[in-house]
Amino acid sequence: MASGGENPDQPRQPRDLQGLLKFAMETTKSEDAPNPSQFQQMDEERRRFLEEAINSFTVDVVKRMEESMTVIMDPKAQESDKVTAIEEITDFIQDINAADDFCKVGGLVIVPPGLNSPSADIRVATLGLVAGLSQNNPYSQQKLLEANIMPRLVELLSDEDQVAAKAMYAISCMVRNNANCMEAFADMGGKECIIGCIQSENTQLRVKSVFLMAAMCQADSAVRDEFILLNAVENVAASIKPTSGYNQKLEISLMALDLLALCDEGVHRCQNEDLNLKSKLESILKLDDGSEECAEIRENTNFILKRCFTSVNGCTDR
Repeated sequence: MASGGENPDQPRQPRDLQGLLKFAMETTKSEDAPNPSQFQQMDEERRRFLEEAINSFTVDVVKRMEESMTVIMDPKAQESDKVTAIEEITDFIQDINAADDFCKVGGLVIVPPGLNSPSADIRVATLGLVAGLSQNNPYSQQKLLEANIMPRLVELLSDEDQVAAKAMYAISCMVRNNANCMEAFADMGGKECIIGCIQSENTQLRVKSVFLMAAMCQADSAVRDEFILLNAVENVAASIKPTSGYNQKLEISLMALDLLALCDEGVHRCQNEDLNLKSKLESILKLDDGSEECAEIRENTNFILKRCFTSVNGCTDR
C-alpha cells in the first residue's frame, strides 16, 4: 500500500536526471491514446548514450568556481578575463548552496583584491559578487563580516558613480535582516553615510541610500529616531527642489521625508520655518502635470503636507 497519501498508480517522483527521463516517459503514456502505448524498456546502449549526454551538461560548480578564482588571482590575467571570471562566480552563487560552498572553499580570498583593484570594472564586478553572496544569506553575511569587508564597502561610497552605487547596494544586501552586520555598519558611521549619500548628485546612489534607510527604519522605529536626531529631515528637505514633470531625485527625497514624518519629532522638524518646506511642497503640486509617472511624487507630497501642515494628527499649521 502506498504510504504518505501517494497514489500507487502514479510513477515514483524522480531523484536525478536519469530518473527524470523515465518519469517523463511514464507519465506521458496516456497521451498516446487512442493508439496503444509504445513505451518499452530502454536498451542498454541507448541508456548509456543518454547518460553520457546528460553528464556532458552537468557542471561541477565548485570546480568551475575554483578555476575562475585562479584566473582572478593571476597577476598576468587580462582585466576583461578577471571581470568575466568574477561574473561567472556571481552567476553560480545565486544558488544559496553554491554561495555557501564558495565561502567554505576559501573563495572570499578574491574579494579584498577585487575591491582594491585600480580597475573600476573589477571593483564593480566584485561588489556585485559581495551583494550576490550576502543577499538573504545569513551564513555568507557573517563570513563577509568576519572577513572585515564592511570598512572597504563604506570607503567605496566615495568612489566614482557606478562604483559608489554598487557599494551601497552591497552594503544593503549585507545589513538587511542581519543584526550583526547592521550594528557593524552603524558603528562605522553608517547612518551618517546614508544621509550624505541621499544628498549626492549620483541618482543611483541616492535611490539605493533611501531604500536602505527605509529598510532600516521599518525594521526598527528606534533607528528612524536616530536618523532624525542626525538631522536627516533637515538634510533631505534642503535637497528638495520643485520641478515640473517627473524628477527621480525629487521623488526619492520625498520618499525619504515621507518616512521620517511618520513620528512626531519628524513632523516637528518638518515644520521648521527655516526649511521653507510647506512652500516647496505647494510649489511641487502647482507644477504637477498630472501624469501617471508623477503619481508617487503627488502622493508623497500630499501626505507630508497633510501630516505636517494641517491640524490633522495634532499638528499645527505654521
